[in-house]
Amino acid sequence: MIPRVGPGGSSFQGAGLYYLHDKDALTSERVAFTHTLNVHTDSADRALKVMAWTAMHQRELKQSAGVVATGRKLEKPVYTYSLAWAQDQSPSRDDMIAAAQDSLKALGMDDRQALLVAHSDTEHPHIHVILNRVHPEHGRAAPTSKDHLKLSKWAEGYEREHGGIRCHQRVNHNARRDRGQFVKNLNLTREEYDWVKQHRSLAPEAIREARSNRQAKDAQELKRAFTGRQNSLERDLRRDYAKPKANLERQIGTTEERIGKKGFFRAVVRKLTGAERRDQVSLKALKGSFQQIETRMEERRDALKQAYARDWEKMERRHAAERERDERLIERKRTEGSRGRAGEIARKSFRVRAGKDSARHSPAPPDRERMAQALSKAARKAEAEDGGKTREVSNKRLERAKRRAEGAKQSRNRPRSKGRDTGYERD
Repeated sequence: MIPRVGPGGSSFQGAGLYYLHDKDALTSERVAFTHTLNVHTDSADRALKVMAWTAMHQRELKQSAGVVATGRKLEKPVYTYSLAWAQDQSPSRDDMIAAAQDSLKALGMDDRQALLVAHSDTEHPHIHVILNRVHPEHGRAAPTSKDHLKLSKWAEGYEREHGGIRCHQRVNHNARRDRGQFVKNLNLTREEYDWVKQHRSLAPEAIREARSNRQAKDAQELKRAFTGRQNSLERDLRRDYAKPKANLERQIGTTEERIGKKGFFRAVVRKLTGAERRDQVSLKALKGSFQQIETRMEERRDALKQAYARDWEKMERRHAAERERDERLIERKRTEGSRGRAGEIARKSFRVRAGKDSARHSPAPPDRERMAQALSKAARKAEAEDGGKTREVSNKRLERAKRRAEGAKQSRNRPRSKGRDTGYERD
């Protein structure tokens, strides 16, 4: 179970356009089902309109309920989050609705108006919750403080009740939070999580190379997208301003031609009739309009370039975080591998301090050699007693040799210092 809180919003209509339709389309093929809570209608569109009306009349609801209108106005009444199951799980409609209701209780928002929208466009089943933070009776806004932590604790309990823990890192983080530690989980996207899961078993250099190739591909895609947006913007500018610019250029040319014609008698007539002054004023106005069009076009180009710069900076920050996360993964693998190798060497050489009960289960190499020498001695003795003929060593003699080896091993684990208690055993 993976809960993910979305950014707050101010438009229920905008939320409906996204969650109730396919991406970048007006179709709704990905919507598996919808369900309303605390709204007297089963229609998703009507429910969103009711929630929008409630949010817009928050002040009137507070006045009618006798609530003091303190604090600033609620700017983002739309609260959204999603609940996602694993790919091998197939919850029913009732299971998904019940999980959403339980999560709302964990958040303390089960009395708010909400719309549940289940999507079927991904391999993992998931459901979205669109909630109105404004209470339909007294108009108070639901607090969202520590909502991520509440959903994390709820998700851990949900997994314990439904088949066992799947996200062990979340259990570790919640346990550390209970001890008073500050833990912030890495907010990975589904695509990044799948990438880490696919590459975490590779060698360090292979991980770094794969990450470098992926980031180079991201940069190329961002540049390609910027080029496409640039071309689209230029087409829009030509469509919107090509004809006005052409008309202004033609009028400016005509006016300048009238002003530039030579002739003493013509100049005197134009000055006496005021035509010269009118043409000068008209030419100034035409040039001003032309300059305004150029300014608006440059502003739209600059806005696109600034958006591209922000996207590029955001991508660089994300890439730096990804590289740092990869280095932590590599370091964790290295330390875990060194600890595993050290533990294996210690187990084989019996360098781990142990008591007499645990020591007999893992003999050290000197004890093995001692046991082999005792068995070989017993075999030679049996061979000598039989006149040089080789025969099988009896089980009784083998057991006696093993007991001698065990006794030597237990004596090695006894305390050497006389000043210590006789009952002391190594940890």
